[in-house]
Parts: sequence; C-alpha cells; structure tokens
Amino acid sequence: MVKSIVILCSLMNRLVSCLDWVVRALLAVGMGIILSAIIFHVVGRYFFSMTYMGTMELVRYTMIWVSILGAAAAFICNEHVIIDMLSNKFPEKIWFWCRIVADLILCGFFVAMIYGGQFMAIRNFSQTSLGLQIPMFYPYLAIPVGGCLMLIYTLTDLFNTLVDRCGFQHTNSEVK
Repeated sequence: MVKSIVILCSLMNRLVSCLDWVVRALLAVGMGIILSAIIFHVVGRYFFSMTYMGTMELVRYTMIWVSILGAAAAFICNEHVIIDMLSNKFPEKIWFWCRIVADLILCGFFVAMIYGGQFMAIRNFSQTSLGLQIPMFYPYLAIPVGGCLMLIYTLTDLFNTLVDRCGFQHTNSEVK
C-alpha cells in the first residue's frame, strides 16, 4: 500500500513536470500572439488609418487563456503570495493540516470550475464572436482546462504533502 502511494506520487510528479513544460510553452506563445496583435493593430491604425476588428478580440481571448494558464503555472511553483506569507506564521504540524484542508477545499472548487466551465463552453458553442467569427466555445474552454490543470496540481501537492509528512522516500519531492 505504501509503495503504491509512493509510486503514484512519483508518476504524478512526472506528469506535472511535463504539463508544466507544456503550459510554459503555451504561455510564451500566447504572450507572443498578444504582442504581435497589438503591434499589428497600432501600425494599422497610425500608419494606414485602418484596423482589423478581430485584433483586439484576439488579444482579449488570448489574455483570458494566458491569465488562467499563468495562474496554473504560478500555482504549481507555489509562487502565490499567500503561500509564503502564511507558511511562516504557523508551526509545522498546524501548517501540515492547513495545507491538507486547503488542498481538499481547492479540489472541490476546481471540480466546480471544471463542471461549470464545460457547461458554459458547450452552451456557447453556437454563438460566434463578432471580429474573429469563431465559436465562443474556445474562449470559454479556458475555464475547464485551467480547472483541470489546477486540480491535477492540487492533487499532486496533496500527495506530496502526505508522502513527505509520513517520511516515505520518493524521487521527485518537488516539481519546478
């Protein structure tokens, strides 16, 4: 039983490191798209006195994806401000239980985010955006995708916390 938990934790850490690499690559591409679209829009407006209506829409929808994926990337690296601030305020035993309870609450929130997000995405599949003429499904899809990523990251953190607390040995105790 203990060995299977350690193996599961190790496999989840490998999955998270692969997902983190993919998310960071997508973030770089997203930021490049935003930068390129803004430059295209500004050049078109000031030098040619014409703009494409879909440019700002592309920036808006890409920003939604970048924001949600960026939150997930910050989450896995424990780079949210509140984590550092609170971890120094509690004794180790109390902090352990705070992390367990927080991870369980977050899991519930991310399951609701996945469920509600996929419902909103599917419901808006027939609606198209004005400028890009794409189904609104794609911008709304960021919500369940981000929820899935953060749920996987939270479960990994939960397993790592339990394995570290119980003193089991595993290869990837920290993913960054």
